[in-house]
Amino acid sequence: MSDTEESPTVKLTSGDGFSFIIDKAVAKQSATIKNMLDMSTGGFTEALTNEISFPEIKGQVLERVCQYLFYKYRYSDEGATDRVPDFEFDLEVSLELLMAADYLDC
Repeated sequence: MSDTEESPTVKLTSGDGFSFIIDKAVAKQSATIKNMLDMSTGGFTEALTNEISFPEIKGQVLERVCQYLFYKYRYSDEGATDRVPDFEFDLEVSLELLMAADYLDC
C-alpha cells in the first residue's frame, strides 16, 4: 500500500493484549476514534498507523464495544418506524462497558 492509500481497517488493542481489526467506517461510529483517525485534526500517530491502544479497557469490554459499533453502523440508517433490535449485554460488564462507551463517545 502506498503512502497515499488509506487502509480500510483499523486495529484496536485492549490493555490485556486482545486485538480487534474492524472496518474503519464502523470504528468511526465512535467520535473519539473518528477524531484519532482524522488527519486534519492534528495528525495523531494513530491516523498514520491505523492502530489504537486502549490500555484502560479490558479485551472482553473492547470486544463488546466493537460489536456495538457494528450494531450502530448497521442500524444507523433505519427509519424511526422500523424495528431496531435491542443491543443485549451482560450485567457483569455493564459498569466497565458504560465507562468505555463514555470515553469513546459512542
